[in-house]
Amino acid sequence: MAREAAVPVGHGHRMARASTPIDHEVLLTLARKLQAAASDAEPWRMQRAAGEFAEALDLHLRDEAHAMGRVLPAQARILRKGQGRIRTLAAELLDDARRGCQASGAGCESRAGRLLALLSLQAADERRAWIRKVA
Repeated sequence: MAREAAVPVGHGHRMARASTPIDHEVLLTLARKLQAAASDAEPWRMQRAAGEFAEALDLHLRDEAHAMGRVLPAQARILRKGQGRIRTLAAELLDDARRGCQASGAGCESRAGRLLALLSLQAADERRAWIRKVA
């Protein structure tokens, strides 16, 4: 039975329930939208994108939690540490966006780029971990 998860719909104003989990590609797409909003210096768009990303990330991590039990404990610790860095960076971006990125200036664009880079690396690490465990 498929679990309920949120996926972006419409113009990205809200998340809707769907029967498939949020995968890495959805998260990467949301991170790219967040990076574009930060690059365009549009705080209202960045706030919306950061909120959507944070919500999707939380749902993704909940869906993925059971898979962590299927990898070696040392590898699970490394993967959880990476997830924690991404969650922290996403929260910082959301806070920055709520302040209109005025306090950090170009820092929003830099953080959004870092988020996308970390997420790309994390997704690759997790895919390798799941493949090794299945093989």
